[in-house]
Amino acid sequence: MQTFPLRRHSACCLLVCLWALWSGKVAAEPQLWGGRPVLGMALERETSADKSLVANSVIFTPGLRLNNGGVNRIDLLLQAERDTDSSIGTDTFTRFNSVAVRLRKDVPQGDKLGMYFTGLAGRTQGEGAHYWYGYSEAGMLAKHGWLNFLLGARVHRTLYGSADQNFNKLIAGPGFDLGDGHELEFRWQRAWQADGNAFDSDAVRLEYIYKF
Repeated sequence: MQTFPLRRHSACCLLVCLWALWSGKVAAEPQLWGGRPVLGMALERETSADKSLVANSVIFTPGLRLNNGGVNRIDLLLQAERDTDSSIGTDTFTRFNSVAVRLRKDVPQGDKLGMYFTGLAGRTQGEGAHYWYGYSEAGMLAKHGWLNFLLGARVHRTLYGSADQNFNKLIAGPGFDLGDGHELEFRWQRAWQADGNAFDSDAVRLEYIYKF
């Protein structure tokens, strides 16, 4: 089993996060182009409906948080994915890399409730697959002290590519404000194929976010 490339990406992202933890702040809330810089690192595991395909990903997410204007969050997503396919009785491995830009608008509905709207566009390249893709997502976010909970729906489509990458998704999970610029998020995702609504996969993601 070839595991070194995925471990290498994980180690690099972990080192960046450790640097963020120990680097210290120049100011209470440093500003970059009018927003607060953030740095995220996520580990994701997606399993197909028949359990024959497992995709493990490392996602590195630098971005900005903006308090005013039409957009509240701007993120650059850098993803390295390694798929293991056991459908023919022998494991085969495929690797993909993705780059995407994500925008989000938050709409408060009071002190503890809010709505959000997200749009993303990106490109995936890998062994035998090269395509542009995008998604739109909307949902609700409830907050209580250091705890929050998100529930959303996502429409994921390829822009120029195979129709088997078109999905509708349900997303849910808690988030934790750890204080002093640290956040932790857990997300569960269920995907259905856009054509026919057949159950496609489940995924879980754990993401750490550091706000400078």
